[in-house]
Amino acid sequence: MNSRELLGRYFRQQAELDMPDPFIDRSLLEPLTWKRVAEASSLSRVRDASGRQHAAASAPTLPRPPEPSRKPMDLKSRLSSLRPVGDLVASSPSTAEPLRRESDGTVSNKREALKELFVAGCAKCHLAQSRRKFVFGAGNAEAPVMIIGEAPGQDEDQQGLPFVGAAGKLLTTMLAAIGLDRSQDVFITNILKCHPPGNRNPETAEILTCIPLLYRQIDIIAPRAILLLGRIAAHALLDMTESIAKMRSRVLNYNDIPVMVIYHPAALLRNAQYKRPAWEDLQQFQTLLASMDIYGSLPKK
Repeated sequence: MNSRELLGRYFRQQAELDMPDPFIDRSLLEPLTWKRVAEASSLSRVRDASGRQHAAASAPTLPRPPEPSRKPMDLKSRLSSLRPVGDLVASSPSTAEPLRRESDGTVSNKREALKELFVAGCAKCHLAQSRRKFVFGAGNAEAPVMIIGEAPGQDEDQQGLPFVGAAGKLLTTMLAAIGLDRSQDVFITNILKCHPPGNRNPETAEILTCIPLLYRQIDIIAPRAILLLGRIAAHALLDMTESIAKMRSRVLNYNDIPVMVIYHPAALLRNAQYKRPAWEDLQQFQTLLASMDIYGSLPKK
């Protein structure tokens, strides 16, 4: 691990614990973006035409989101959450076992690769101490479509599966409306794999810690299209700062994979006025899938 990589991990740990840095002015960290920190730890990678991996290009600067107000951690809690540098090095993705790939660069056994990733689990931030279950994701490892939300809710935390509450039932209905079976045609996951207490929004440090796991899931599954649910998921994966009103109805891009953003099902349950635009966006996503002949690749039911 080079010094830049180690320094990036140190900064991230300090941010997780909300502790001031005694050596470096905290204002120097402001220009860091989510993707740049991930790149510093060799986590954001893309494949070129020959199948070789290389670091992704830097995204435009993303302003640091304001820190949400929260009760300060006491000294004992902070110290118990602190990991030694040796653990940081040991958990580096650079030391992770490389994925077994076919000649075209795709993972040879996606289901087995996801299983290994699930069994490895994650306890890299404080959410691992308060969660009930690790919500890795669910669906078909060979699915051509990935659905990505922001974080597990209370129902998901209890069952260990994504989107199983009221918002999950609505999502199942929405997918069925455009001809997608959530158990066969898609793989569903979240930016965070642990439930934030009180159903609060994910914090920046939590996203920084957890999103490399999502990068690896995408790399394994290699979906042909991605549907992002809500503003937070879109900001985290795409390094965008626009409102969801400006991101919706557009075909965006993540590492040459077409991406669309729609309102989160939970937002539809709270605000009926979002239902019409969400249905319009869902129909556009269906048109995108049809234009890519994704429906022709779905298993026969």
